[in-house]
Amino acid sequence: MRSAMQGKQPDFLVNRSSNGLQYINSVIFGAPFTPTRAYLTSTPWGTPDAVYHGPTSFMPLTYDPYIVPKDMGIYKEIGMHDFASVNAGQIVQRIMKSRDMYEERQRVKGVKGIGEDAQRTREKLEEEQKLKENRATS
Repeated sequence: MRSAMQGKQPDFLVNRSSNGLQYINSVIFGAPFTPTRAYLTSTPWGTPDAVYHGPTSFMPLTYDPYIVPKDMGIYKEIGMHDFASVNAGQIVQRIMKSRDMYEERQRVKGVKGIGEDAQRTREKLEEEQKLKENRATS
């Protein structure tokens, strides 16, 4: 069953550091909106050291989706910060846009490289033809 908040919920940050968000080992994209104990204890990396949640004003809830991480002692609340308005969807869009730009740059390089190879081949053939003509007239 897909969450009604799919695409709007913040994804989990798995932190392997004891001092806040200084180092992040992994981000779990597509994590369930309400993480269960079974989910949190069965990730490929083991139980996360922390589940972070920042300020959200766009999703009023009648229940606490973080009750399990709180019970497990791994829930961390992040206060207001410069990037509080950025959500997971926007981050994924930026990543995909950067990937599209990267792929376009690589495509242009490839086309340019093919054109340069063709130009070198043509120049080499022209040079060989001139040498043949010079030998024939000598």
